[in-house]
Amino acid sequence: MCGTALSSLVAGAAHAQEANGVDEAGGDAIVVTAQRRAQRLLDVPVSVEVTGKEEIRTENLTSLVSFARQNPSIKVQGSGRSSNFFIRGTGSGESQSFDQSVGTFIDDIYHGRSRNSEATFLDLERVEVLKGPQSTFFGNNAIAGAFNIVSVKPSDEMTGWMRGLISPSSGENGGQYALEGAATLPFSEQFQMRVAGTMNGQRGVYRNVATGQRSPNQENFAFRATARYAPVETFEALLKGEISESVTKGGLVLRQTFCPPDEPFTAAGFCAANVAAGAPSGLENSLYTSNVGNYSRLRNKEAVLTLNAGVGDHTLTSTTGYYDYRFTLSLDNDGTASKFLNVLAPERYHQFSQEVRLSSALGQPLEYMAGLYFQDEKLDIQQDVSFFFLTANLAPVPVFAPLAPLLPIGQRVLATQKARTYSGFGSVTWNLTETISLSGGLRYSVVKKDFDWRLRLGTATRDYGGIAPFPEALQPLAGLIGIGTPGDVSLKRTDKQLMPSARIQFEPSPDLMAYASYSHGFKAGGFSVAELSANPDNYGFDPEKVDAYEVGLKGRFRDGAVSLNLAAFRNDFSDLQVVINGTNAAGAPVNFVRNAAQSRAQGLELEARAKLASFFQIAASGTYLDSKYRNYTDAGATYAQQYAAIQAGRNPSGERQDLSGKRTLYAPEWSGSVTGTLTLPVADGSNLIAEATGIFSSRYNTIFTLDPLAVQDGYARLDARLTLEILDGALAFDVIGKNLTDTTILTFSGYQPSSLGSFFQDRQPFRNVAFQVRFAF
Repeated sequence: MCGTALSSLVAGAAHAQEANGVDEAGGDAIVVTAQRRAQRLLDVPVSVEVTGKEEIRTENLTSLVSFARQNPSIKVQGSGRSSNFFIRGTGSGESQSFDQSVGTFIDDIYHGRSRNSEATFLDLERVEVLKGPQSTFFGNNAIAGAFNIVSVKPSDEMTGWMRGLISPSSGENGGQYALEGAATLPFSEQFQMRVAGTMNGQRGVYRNVATGQRSPNQENFAFRATARYAPVETFEALLKGEISESVTKGGLVLRQTFCPPDEPFTAAGFCAANVAAGAPSGLENSLYTSNVGNYSRLRNKEAVLTLNAGVGDHTLTSTTGYYDYRFTLSLDNDGTASKFLNVLAPERYHQFSQEVRLSSALGQPLEYMAGLYFQDEKLDIQQDVSFFFLTANLAPVPVFAPLAPLLPIGQRVLATQKARTYSGFGSVTWNLTETISLSGGLRYSVVKKDFDWRLRLGTATRDYGGIAPFPEALQPLAGLIGIGTPGDVSLKRTDKQLMPSARIQFEPSPDLMAYASYSHGFKAGGFSVAELSANPDNYGFDPEKVDAYEVGLKGRFRDGAVSLNLAAFRNDFSDLQVVINGTNAAGAPVNFVRNAAQSRAQGLELEARAKLASFFQIAASGTYLDSKYRNYTDAGATYAQQYAAIQAGRNPSGERQDLSGKRTLYAPEWSGSVTGTLTLPVADGSNLIAEATGIFSSRYNTIFTLDPLAVQDGYARLDARLTLEILDGALAFDVIGKNLTDTTILTFSGYQPSSLGSFFQDRQPFRNVAFQVRFAF
C-alpha cells in the first residue's frame, strides 16, 4: 500500500493505463473508476462492463452508437432532433427536453445531452458501462446507468499509436475510412504532454434516387492535447483541451417503410406522393428518397482541469470543466423528392462545472469520500418548420385571406433553458473484517431551472429555416390553422432530492466477491420544448425517481483463467418521464413530455470469460430482462387506434391507450453475445488471430406507442476479425467484418407525417468489411 491516498490514486491510474481494460482472462488487470477511485473491477460492488482501448481500436468503435451495436442490451441511436439512450430497458428517448436517464461522463465531466451519441471517440483508455442508478458518485441524472469514458493520460514514457482503416467504396460497404493516432511526449519527469487526433467517416451506404447522392456522407474530426504537471510527489495537475466536429452531408436519412401500408390503411399524404413517384420503400435495399439540403453538424469544444493533492493520507481532487457544443440539423421531414415539410433545428449549449472531493486512503478500517458539486448550464433551441404543403389548402379559404400573400407558412419555436445544480455527496465504507464490509452513500441535490419559450408563425422564406414572423395582429388568425398557438411562456422550477444508497460486500478471498445493494435515484423535472399550446400549465414535468436493488457475484478461478460476473436486479421507477407521440392539425408529428407511468425493470446479467487453452479463449455475456410499465394509462395511440378514431369521427391526435403491463421500449427479453478468439503463433514475435462474435437479441419495440408495426423481431448477427500481428504486436493488420449475415436490425421508428400506416425507420448497417493497419510504439 502506498503511503498516501494520492500515490495510491496515481498508482492505480498507472495500472489502468498499462491494462487495456480487460486482460486475457478477465484477471485483476481490469481497473475501473466506477466509484471515483482506481479499483479492481473485482472489488467494485456495481454491475460494470468494460471495453478497453485495444478493443476500441481493433474493432473500429468510433462513437457510442457503434459501441452499443456490440452489446444488444444497450441501445444508443441517433434519431434526428434527439437520440435514444437505454440501459436495462430504461431511457429518456427522443426529446430535446430531456437530460438523458443514462448519463455520459467523460474524464469526470457530465455530458447529459443526447448529442453525445454523434461525437467521435478519440484515444480512449476504456469505456465503462455502469448499470443501474449511479447517483452517489455520478450525480442526480444517472438514474438508469452511466457511460464512464476515460481518455488516455500522459505518462513518463514515450508511447503512442496510430491506425488507418478503409473499406470498399462500392456496394453496401459504404466507404468507411479512419486515420488517427496519439503520442505522449515526456519533456521531463515533472511535465508530460499527450496529443491525439482523428479523421474518420463514411462515404455513403444509401443512394438518394431523387438526387443521385450517396448518404450518409460523414466527416468526423477531433483533436486533443493533455498536459500533466507533477512538480512533487504529492501534487498532480492535468489540463485537457479538445475540439471536434462531426458533419453528415445528406443529413439524417429517413427511410420510408410500409408505403404503401398494409390494410386497412391506404397510401395517403406524403406516402401517396412517393407511391405515385415510384419511390423506394423498405429497409432491405440501400435506396431512399428526399429533397436536397439535408445536413447535420455537431461542433464540440471542451476544457478540463483536474488537480490532485495529497493531504496527509487523503487526496483532495478538484475537477473544473467547460463544455460547449453547437448543433445544426436541416431535415426533410416528409421523405419525398418534393419540398413539402422541412425543418431547421439549430441548438447551442454550454456548461461549466466544478467538483471538489476529499478521499481517504484505501485499505483502512474506515474508507470515505466527501464532495461538493456545482453545474451551470444554458441551452438554446430553435426549431423552424416550413409547411409548404399547406399553401394549396390555405390560400382558397376566405378566413385566411389576409395570410394568402404571406404564404408559405412556417412555424418558429425559440426556447432557452438555464439550469443550476448544487450537490453535496459522500460515501463511507466500514471494513468490519477482512472479508465483510458495509458501505453507505448519500447525495443531496438542488436543481433550479428557468425556461423561456416563444412560438411565432410567419413566412417560410427559404427551403430550411428563414421564418419571417407575421405581424403581431395576424398571429391569432394564423393560430387557427392548428400548427401551434403563438405565445410566450416563462416558467421556473426547483427540484430537491436526497439520494441514499447502501451496500454489503463479502470477499472471502481476493478472487471472489459477493454483494447486495440498494440505491435511490432521481432525475430532475423540466419543461417540454415541443409543447405547442402556449398554455403554461402544459409545459412542466416532474422529477423521475427509482428505487433499485441488486445482488451480484464476481469471481476469478483457475489462477485467473476463468472469470465470472453475475448480477440480479430490480429497478422500480415512479413518475416516469415519457414522450407522448401525437400529430397536430396539419398531420406533422409532435412529441411532448409527461409524467405518465410507473415501470419495473428486473432481470439477470451474466458475463464470463475462459481461457480454455494457451491459444483459445471464449467470452460470453447474456441478459434476461423483464421490463414493463406497471401503470401507464395515457400513452400515445398506435396507427390502428388512430385509424379507429378517424372511422368513429374523433380527432386522432387526442387518442390515448393503456400500456400498463406491456414491455417498455428497447427492452428485449433475451440478449447477449459469444466471442471465440484463436491465437496461433506463426513466427517469433508474430501471431495470427481469428475471432468470431455472435450477437443475439429477442424482439423489442422501437417506438413509444409500442405500435406492433414497429417491432424488431429476434435476430442473430455475426461479426468476425482476422489479424496478423508482427514485431511482438507493434504492427498489426486487420480484416474486420461486421454483420456478415447481413441481418436487418431495426434501431429507430417514427411516424411519417400525414401518412397513416407508414413509417420512417432506420437500421444497423449492412454487411461491412474493412481493412485496417495499426502500429504502436
